[in-house]
Amino acid sequence: MINDCHLIGFCCTTMQKEPIRPILYSLTKQMEARDNYRMLVFHCFEDLYFPDTPDSIGSASVYETINYDMLDVMIMIQSNENQKELFDNIYLRCLKHNVPVISIDQYRERAFNINFGYGEAFSDIVEHLIVEHGCKKLRHVAGIKGNSFSCTRIQSFAEVLSHHNIPFSENEVIYGEFWEAPTLAAMDHFFENGEELPDAFVCANDSMAIAVCQKLAEHGYRVPENVIVTGFDGIEIERYHSPRLTTAIRDNDELSSVIIQVCDDIIERARKTPYNTELSYTPVFSESCGCTKRDSGRSNRMLTEYVKNYSYVRGYEETMNKMGNIIASNPSLGNARVTLGNYAFGGTTLCVSEEFSKFSAQNFNVNEFDEFDDAVKQQGYPQKMMVLRECLNTDSLHENEIFPTSLILPNLYERFPDNHTLVVCPLHSQEYVIGYYVTYFVPLDICVDQLYTYNMMANRCLEVVRTHEHMRYLNRKLEFLFTHDHLTGIYNRYGFYRNFREDFSELAAENKDVFIVSIDLNDMKYINDNFGHHAGDEALKITASSLTGAAEERDKDIICSRFGGDEFVVAKICCGDAKEQAEHYRQRFDEVLAKLNAESGNPFTVAASVGIHCSSLEHVETVDELIELADKMMYNDKARHKRRPKGE
Repeated sequence: MINDCHLIGFCCTTMQKEPIRPILYSLTKQMEARDNYRMLVFHCFEDLYFPDTPDSIGSASVYETINYDMLDVMIMIQSNENQKELFDNIYLRCLKHNVPVISIDQYRERAFNINFGYGEAFSDIVEHLIVEHGCKKLRHVAGIKGNSFSCTRIQSFAEVLSHHNIPFSENEVIYGEFWEAPTLAAMDHFFENGEELPDAFVCANDSMAIAVCQKLAEHGYRVPENVIVTGFDGIEIERYHSPRLTTAIRDNDELSSVIIQVCDDIIERARKTPYNTELSYTPVFSESCGCTKRDSGRSNRMLTEYVKNYSYVRGYEETMNKMGNIIASNPSLGNARVTLGNYAFGGTTLCVSEEFSKFSAQNFNVNEFDEFDDAVKQQGYPQKMMVLRECLNTDSLHENEIFPTSLILPNLYERFPDNHTLVVCPLHSQEYVIGYYVTYFVPLDICVDQLYTYNMMANRCLEVVRTHEHMRYLNRKLEFLFTHDHLTGIYNRYGFYRNFREDFSELAAENKDVFIVSIDLNDMKYINDNFGHHAGDEALKITASSLTGAAEERDKDIICSRFGGDEFVVAKICCGDAKEQAEHYRQRFDEVLAKLNAESGNPFTVAASVGIHCSSLEHVETVDELIELADKMMYNDKARHKRRPKGE
C-alpha cells in the first residue's frame, strides 16, 4: 500500500517499442481514472535478446531494485524467449513474497494469465484470401523455426489450406525470423531460385510483410495487383506503409481493462485462485489484399507527420549532444550531477550507488583504494544508494542523502499523489552498475522517445565520468605505489626525497630549522632466523606504525620513510626549536613502540637504535649530509645499546 492506494508493479523491456508502448499507454490512462491504484514500472530500454552481453547485464540490473514487500500485484510482459530466465526469476521471487502475478502472453502455472489467441485471427485472414480473393497458391512467411508463436501460425495456415483441399508443404515455408533483415535475405533467395510467384504471401507479422513488399517492388511487382501480401500484429509503422496492410490487431484498451479487472479480483475480491483469460486479435482487411483502395492523400499526410516527428527527435538529440559535450568538457561527478539534472525531465530523481558517489572525492586515501576498486567494478545494486539530483518543484529535497536501496527513493510515497505511474530506469556502464533514475511516465510518443534518448546519453555521460575518475584514481594509485613502501605503507626512499624537496621549497622561507631521525632495528637477524621472515615483516610494520603514531597534530608535516631493509628515516622542517621537537618525537616514538610491543602478542620484542640530528636550514646544502650525520648518531646509539641475541 502507498498512501492508502494499492501499488502495482509492472516489469517490461523496450517501452519505446511495440507491443509494450501501446499497452503501457492504455494501462497508464486507465490507472489514472482509478483512485485506488498506483503503478511502479521497472524497465530497461534494451531488448535483452542477448542476455549475457555486458550491456544486457547492466540493463537487467534494474530488476534487482524491486521491493516485493511493497507490491500488491506484479504485471509481467516478457518480450522474447531470451528473456525467459530473467522473468522466471522475477516470477519465483513474487511467489516467495506472496505477490500475485499477472502474466501477459506467457503462460505461468501459478499466475493469472492473460493470453491472446493468435490462431483464429490468422486463420480468418487465410480464409479471407481463399474465399474472397480466390487465391489458390499461397506461401507462408513464418517467424523463427520452432518458436511457439511461429508454429501456431504455421498450423493455422496449414489447417485452412487443408480445409479447402489446397496442398501444403512445410518445405515451402519461408522463414523470416520475425525480423526485416532475415526476411529480405529469404526473399532474395526466393527470386534467385526462380520460384513461381504465388497468389499471396501470408506473413506471420507486419515487419516481415513490409520487407516482402519491398523486395517485390525491387523486382517490379505491385501489391496487390500482381500479388497479395498480408501481415499480422498491426504495428505502428504499418500506418506509414503504402499500401496499408491487411493484418490483425489487438485491442490494447480491452487488454488494459482485463488487467485492471484481474487486479480488482485479486485485491478487492480477494480471489486467490489463479485463472486464465484469452483475448483475440481482430482481422483488418485493407489495401494490400485489395479490399480498400489506396488513399494517395493519406501518404502525403503520413509523410508530413513522420517528418514532423523526426524533426522533434533530431532537435532533442541535439539537446542531448549539448548535455554530453558539457559533461565531456568537465567529466567530474559534480558537473555531471548538475548537468544531468538540468537536462532531465521534471519530476526525475537520479540515484547512484554509495560507492560510485565516492568518485567526487578530490583525493584518495590509501585506505580507500580497495573501496574505490569495488566502486569501479560494481555489478548489481548495493544495499545503499545516494540521491544525486532531484528535479522536483518542492522545497523538500533529499539530494546527497544516503538511503537503503530497498526504499527505491527516500520519498517514494510522496511522489504518487498527483502521478499514478512512475518508471525506474537503470544507469549503467556496460555491466557496471552506476544507479537508476525514477521519473513520471507520460503516455505520449514524443515523451517516451525523449526518455529513451536521455537514458542512452546519461549512461554515456556517466561512463565518461567513471572512466575519467578511474584514470585519475589509477594515476593516484600508481603515484602512491611509486612513492610508498609496499610492506609498511609509509614513504619509500624516493617518496622521502620528493616530499622533503617540496616541504623545503614551501617552508624554508619561514622556517629555519630541521631535524632528521635515523632508525635501524636491533636484532633483525635474530628475529628472522628464529621466528621466520614473516615475523621480520611484522617487526618492520610495528616500527613504521610507531614512527607515524609518534607524530602528533603539530607534526602533520613530518615525513616518515623506510629507506630499505630495516633502515628508516624521519624528517621535519620545524617552526620553532627543532631540538625540542625532535626530543619530544623521540619520546613519543619510544612510548608508541612499547605500547605496540605489549599489544602484539609476539614472542619477540621490537627494538631500535635511534640517531637524531638538528640543523639550521641556512647550513644545509643537501639532505644527504643531514642523513649521514643522523646515521652517525644512530650508530653511536646502537653501539651503546648493543646486546647479544638470545641463545648465543
